[in-house]
Amino acid sequence: MKLSENPDFFGSSMFRYEEERLPLIQGQKKRWIPARVLIALMMFTACWTSYMCRLQMPILAVPMIKAVAGNATGGACSTDEDQSRVRRAISWLDPGAYLEDQILKEKDQAAYDAEIQELANGRFRRDAQRDARPPDSPIKLVDGRPFDWKPEVRGQLIAAYSYGNVPGNFLGGILALRWGPKKAILWTSVVAAIVSLLSPIFAQLHWGVLLFTRIVIGVTGGVTFPACHTLVAQWSPPDEKARFVWSLLGGTFGTILTYPMVAGIAESMSWENAWYIPSLLMIVWICFWAILAYDSPSDHPGISEEEKKYILDSQAGTVRAQKPSLKQTPIKEIFTSVPFISLIFCHFGNLFLLFFYQNSMMLYLTKALGFRLTKGGAVASLPWAGRMLFGFFFSWAGDTIKRKGIISVTLLRKGATIFSHLIPGIFLILVGYVGCRFVLANVFLVLALGFNGAAAISNLSNNQDLSPNFAGFLYGIMNTIGCTSGIIISPLVEEIAGKYGNPIEKWQILFWIGAAVCIVCMIVFALGGSGNIQKWNEIRADDNREGN
Repeated sequence: MKLSENPDFFGSSMFRYEEERLPLIQGQKKRWIPARVLIALMMFTACWTSYMCRLQMPILAVPMIKAVAGNATGGACSTDEDQSRVRRAISWLDPGAYLEDQILKEKDQAAYDAEIQELANGRFRRDAQRDARPPDSPIKLVDGRPFDWKPEVRGQLIAAYSYGNVPGNFLGGILALRWGPKKAILWTSVVAAIVSLLSPIFAQLHWGVLLFTRIVIGVTGGVTFPACHTLVAQWSPPDEKARFVWSLLGGTFGTILTYPMVAGIAESMSWENAWYIPSLLMIVWICFWAILAYDSPSDHPGISEEEKKYILDSQAGTVRAQKPSLKQTPIKEIFTSVPFISLIFCHFGNLFLLFFYQNSMMLYLTKALGFRLTKGGAVASLPWAGRMLFGFFFSWAGDTIKRKGIISVTLLRKGATIFSHLIPGIFLILVGYVGCRFVLANVFLVLALGFNGAAAISNLSNNQDLSPNFAGFLYGIMNTIGCTSGIIISPLVEEIAGKYGNPIEKWQILFWIGAAVCIVCMIVFALGGSGNIQKWNEIRADDNREGN
């Protein structure tokens, strides 16, 4: 009775007993953890560290920049009259709303103004109210004083990551083909860690230097996910693919943990240390990546012959062990493929939903409704935690359905969009109509992002179905186009609602637009999508000889 490495990934039969097992090659030790599980774990942490670099600036912009006192936030929930009007209109959704209304009435306007100022300054209020750092101050590793930069500068510093991330995704697909996914992630992570480590120095030189380096980090972050999709194609047996894709939700896990970690360091030590410490931790992680990550089972020196045979045999006829070159990439066929174009639409709708939440939801809750929010880091992370948990369930269910052949892969992918696109779209609309009920609004947000976890078996897996050999390149293209939604949403919000003072009626229009984009993209995929391997996935023999 020996331990087997062949059964389902992350399943109850991961380690099962059997009567016979292929003999171990001489001198090879038994592996208690299959190599592909370690690869999945490294992909999870790669996405985690990528998001850590992504989120440092939005978090640290508060203690780095001197707070500017402003007027109290208005909104539909700021006055008793408006609160009652909104609540009466939709009281059938939340019978307990009047209890919240009574609690809100107990606070006078002076206390409210003080609370709003506290929230505007954030948990780093004491640091941000210190005297600003003079422009001619000498460069120091740790100073702790904030910069006297305009609010517009803060906005540009936060947005700079997206400027680099959009082209970075396309570059990531190319680098995964040219260098291989291990080297692509390794060297871009080295750049990201060094740049993040030096960010306090760059900030002291000029805010424009810091902005440029944030664009560089955005480019490196864009490489991570296309390269990881190339690893998924090489390492995952077909019946375990969805759970491998789930490991890419490490970015979501990074969102949950990065905020309290970075914020806690900045609050207890200094904002400079909140750059230094995570960057040094990332350098340690890079060492593990260099040692443990490999492009394919054939490249891995420590994988057992049994596990290698299991993976390669299960992929026979769909995945080539050798890396295709850029010349061998069927670019024309890819860009004229109806299933891939449909997938691009589906992926755009998914990212539109995510960026709509990331970029505008707090603005809606504070400006349109005027919520008096407390320290809500844990509450803000709940929707992302829900997305991770739901995503794992959907990944397990998708792999089970695929393995048992209950329905076709095409029907599985299209059916999953009901959960990843349609249901979140409906909940997004409902958020616009719950008015001043903060708890109910957050419940709907948790459900919207939670059900979006089904994206792990819809748009996030479909590129693997269409072309395992070019999965990373496909993801680079679709993510490049999809990430443009992050650039579109903020101006859209300002044009429709912001310039009118963020009335709740204008925000309802925005919620309908967000839901419509999500659902229309789902319909396009339902009409033109496919779960079948495309003819252009095969690397032609003539091209192979040219590449050699």
